[in-house]
Amino acid sequence: MTTHSVPVRSAGPVDNQGHLYVLDGWGGVHPVGSSPALSTSASWPNKDIAFSLALFPDGTGGYVMDGWGGLHPLGVAPALESGVYWPGWIGAREIVMAPWSSAGRPAGYLLDADGGIHAFGGAPAVTASVTWPAQGIARGMVLMASSTPTRVRGYTLDGFGGVHPFGGAPAVLGNKRFADDVARGIVLVDRQGGVFVQGYTLDYSGGLHPFGGAPPLTPSATWAGRDMADSLVAWTAAPGGSPGGWVLDRSGGVHAWGSAPVVRPSLEWPGWDIARGLAGAGSGAGSTERLILEPQPLRDAWGAYYNQRDTRWASIDVGGTFPVWKIGCLVSDLAMVYSHFGFSSVTPASIAAHGGWFDASGAIFNSALNVPGHRTVMVMDPSPEWIRAQVGTGHPVIVGMNLPSGGTHFVTLTGLNGASDYWVNDPWEQNAMHVAFAGDWFTRGPIYEAIAFI
Repeated sequence: MTTHSVPVRSAGPVDNQGHLYVLDGWGGVHPVGSSPALSTSASWPNKDIAFSLALFPDGTGGYVMDGWGGLHPLGVAPALESGVYWPGWIGAREIVMAPWSSAGRPAGYLLDADGGIHAFGGAPAVTASVTWPAQGIARGMVLMASSTPTRVRGYTLDGFGGVHPFGGAPAVLGNKRFADDVARGIVLVDRQGGVFVQGYTLDYSGGLHPFGGAPPLTPSATWAGRDMADSLVAWTAAPGGSPGGWVLDRSGGVHAWGSAPVVRPSLEWPGWDIARGLAGAGSGAGSTERLILEPQPLRDAWGAYYNQRDTRWASIDVGGTFPVWKIGCLVSDLAMVYSHFGFSSVTPASIAAHGGWFDASGAIFNSALNVPGHRTVMVMDPSPEWIRAQVGTGHPVIVGMNLPSGGTHFVTLTGLNGASDYWVNDPWEQNAMHVAFAGDWFTRGPIYEAIAFI
């Protein structure tokens, strides 16, 4: 008797208007519009490390991907390994689920930051047509809906707008190229009998750029010259010949384009770059954290909060050496101490402008760590008891730490948080005013120096 294998075919994704979700950097998954809540299996309260979300075509589950390459089940999805893990490198960029995937067959692909494609869940291996070793320029990946377990075709997107076929996918025509790293997402749309593969790429200011003869569209939201657009999803139920979908901004806003209906996110974070991906049934998206942040003009009873990556001074050189975003943690901490003592005009920018306060490497001289009317006490390898005594007396204390990842970082201790912790202003983490010192932070390590202002 002769037997014949039957290829697995997808019935196609459901209408993703009712299965649309926003991922935040801490691992939260938030329904959009009328989408039902999905249970999550992982969160990182102190780390911005969740970078991608992808769902099965039926919308019942999927996976959150962390920046190291780990996969974390969502909804009905079973536990699954991606097959790669980089604990010392935030190198995972995006995951996509295969068109035939389901809770019983959770196959898909992980795109790394350099363009490598890694199959998981039994998906067949594919080889990227282009990679960028050590450049971290890969920005997106999409599979053709006709992909099967025996033939997978798709495209990767680089930050300059290049669209690169793999698995024998045809080349795309007419895609927009950029002089800088501004491309942020890619979708394919129904060809409606057309000859060429059609779709859109998204730039960081919200512009939508058609390729393959897709009709031009006017986006519903743009941010001229700003890195605000995060990711892109196509509406699976768009009328024939009238594509549409949604764009996610970095603060969690969801913006309809083309024929797609307006939907409302269940949560937004104004002023934060913390939205990390928009995904619908049968789609996924990834993201990166922005290096330079929107202004963060925070203040409380203790004083002002200053972030070294704030766009108002991030690119200013510290004493004519390196920019504040790169080496300005202590500069920003000192400005916060000044604010605590009533010197409201002192900012990281004004301190960085004092060329005589820094050596040729940008390190601040001890003599510059003085606030008028106050005494500065510096202690190397301070005991926990000494630090607690200073903070408990109400003195601001800047502490320097050796980080597990290498390098150092300085934060300002602003008060006691219970019997064994402190409240902290951290100049690197976003909006990190009055946060706990303890926790699974990237910016914490053993204290080697303390500077108290009395």
